[in-house]
Amino acid sequence: MRVLDLVAEVTPLLVVDEFAQRLFLALDAVLPSDYISLNQVAADPDRNWSIVQPPMPAHRLDTFYRLALQNPLAERFLRTHDGRPLRFSDITSADEYHATDLYRELYGPLKIEFQIAFALPSDAEHVLAIALSRCEHDYTDVERDLLAMARPYLIQAYRNSLEFTDQLSRTRPGTPLGPELQALQELGLTRAQANVLRLVATGRSSDDVATDLGVSPRTVQKHLERVYRKLGVSGRSAAAQRAWQAASERE
Repeated sequence: MRVLDLVAEVTPLLVVDEFAQRLFLALDAVLPSDYISLNQVAADPDRNWSIVQPPMPAHRLDTFYRLALQNPLAERFLRTHDGRPLRFSDITSADEYHATDLYRELYGPLKIEFQIAFALPSDAEHVLAIALSRCEHDYTDVERDLLAMARPYLIQAYRNSLEFTDQLSRTRPGTPLGPELQALQELGLTRAQANVLRLVATGRSSDDVATDLGVSPRTVQKHLERVYRKLGVSGRSAAAQRAWQAASERE
């Protein structure tokens, strides 16, 4: 029943950013955690990005991007492409974990001692994974098995989200190139932030935006975080809606 409840929470068609937020809420309801994140980890740190709840300051995220491959779960997923749920305690000792720079510079100060993660579909050069972290007690075998049962359905929900996002980009009414930059800059955005939001408003993924603008996905994520703060919105869909509203007000 807990698996069905979890899947039901993320089954509705959602754009990718909303999918992540809905998934975080659903996971926390059945596996209470101190932190939950969607992370892209690659050999090239410039390709790394994260969406974290509760949000982390930029300097914490920069530390993760720099040291992400020291996370034993991320390293194993990237090396084996076996995305089944695993805990730190399944593959490494506490002493080995505590000896990493990642623990000393990030997880230690955050008091993160335990983590479980599973991977979503991604290419051979990076891993996209959901990580749940706790400070005081490890995830149980039952909780790991619950994630293993839910994972195929969550992967399908994620793929549906990608397809829905792509459909929005093809059917979105308005100018094919997206809202005008000037309309977005009048919202208080820099030109770079406005460029990112203009493309996001047409339904492009962060990776597509990065390719279009010739920057790294991490740079796109940083711009989006600043856009959300400036516009007072919680995610990609609300920011895109605000962008189209600003464009219509100029017509």
